[in-house]
Amino acid sequence: MSAKLVLTTCAVAVLGAVSIRALQPSPKAYLLVQVDVTNPQQYGEYAKISPAIIEKFGGHFLARGGRSLTLEGPAAPGRVVVIEFPSFERGQAFYNSPEYVAARKVRAGAANAQFVLVEAP
Repeated sequence: MSAKLVLTTCAVAVLGAVSIRALQPSPKAYLLVQVDVTNPQQYGEYAKISPAIIEKFGGHFLARGGRSLTLEGPAAPGRVVVIEFPSFERGQAFYNSPEYVAARKVRAGAANAQFVLVEAP
């Protein structure tokens, strides 16, 4: 087999793999939030503005402060939120967006929170 044929075959294989990957949807991502609300009135203002920002980035709530139970480890704070995003990148874009940076300023001093973004397999 000639070197030119081998290179052509390899190039076609690589381009095919790249094309297949481009057609596959990105794995979804989940934003896991644990919140201890210290000022309910101020937090309520944040809770009014954050859903529209989440939706702008393709996110939607899967759980939002409903009943929860810590099964192992330290007890979770009073509020647990799970938000699904279409991709890890969209979740990051949401969190770092100017709109959400402003919303975080509204939340500042009203709650202690932990935000973890995780990509689904």
